[in-house]
Amino acid sequence: MAIIYYTRMFQAVPSLMPVYKRLGGAFVTSRLSTAKSIKRVYHGVDIYKEGKFFPSFSSANKALKSAKLIVTGAPYYNVLKSYSAQKYMVFHGTYAYMGLKEVKRLEHFDKVCALGPRMMDALEHGGLAGKTILSGYLPFIDFPERNINDRSVFLESLGLDPLRKTIVYLPWGKPFGSWDLMAKKLLIETPPEYNLILRPHPSHSNSFRVDDFVDFFKIKQLVKGRNFTYLDLTSQKLSSIYANVDLVISDGTSPAEESLFYDIPQLFIETNRFSRDKVVSMLQAQGSDDRHVDKVLELYSCGPSVSPQSINLSKLIADAFLDSNRYANARKNYFNYVFGNHSFDLQNALIDSISGYAE
Repeated sequence: MAIIYYTRMFQAVPSLMPVYKRLGGAFVTSRLSTAKSIKRVYHGVDIYKEGKFFPSFSSANKALKSAKLIVTGAPYYNVLKSYSAQKYMVFHGTYAYMGLKEVKRLEHFDKVCALGPRMMDALEHGGLAGKTILSGYLPFIDFPERNINDRSVFLESLGLDPLRKTIVYLPWGKPFGSWDLMAKKLLIETPPEYNLILRPHPSHSNSFRVDDFVDFFKIKQLVKGRNFTYLDLTSQKLSSIYANVDLVISDGTSPAEESLFYDIPQLFIETNRFSRDKVVSMLQAQGSDDRHVDKVLELYSCGPSVSPQSINLSKLIADAFLDSNRYANARKNYFNYVFGNHSFDLQNALIDSISGYAE
């Protein structure tokens, strides 16, 4: 197998899939939940699963050993150091909080693919300029166009009303995410005139933990009690959700930044677990300077914020729609800062580069 795409996390798959579609190869993962999710969302993909017992004799290990190129979305140094293939890093998510310490974990890669100006700056500041390719953000290749007909088909397939505005809630996973603090509140307090999609983080929705199973059972009962509501446990492509919604409610992480591709209005949730204060402390711990910290915080200028303690959530949601134009310039400027030129020529050049290594 010339190319292997290695990931433990399903959320990395959208970044790897555009390369797979063009160049072929196979996926390797250590998690059954990730393998199942790939098969459910992307049909016909070849997948090898690493075994817990005698992994060195597994078909997954043989595939990694014979690969000419390994493409991945996270550092995985302890795993990948054993293999002689060339290694490309294409980031899963937008890596907003990447500082010097995070960059140092990427030194073992032959090529590191920067998605835009912010990441280029971080990689060059960390000494990886010689290994960096400006690739653009690969998932954008598969982002569909927004149009009324496709919107109607998509929303109706989820049991939602195409004539209603649609809200999607996209929290971070544990330990920072707001799901247990906000999912129930949103189900109860979101005005009934809106469609509501709840999309927990894949690391949460694919969990086999008993407490998560019980939590989703309770949420499903509340979903049944609210009309025009859909709980998505990674059965839909996130890009399809972005293309058909009117408001993104998030913890201020990668989904908020990705959805700016469609200039979607934003509503940010800030909690004691994750907020702009937490962003500052994380970046400072990573060795980021004040300029970089201030630029990352500009995400929160793209829309209003709420908390689990906010009262009259229905009005705050309505205001997020009404005030959308007020934040339009901030959304545009932040998108350009993160992604820059997202011309598909960049992505095609990267794929051609990968193809050259794999031949």
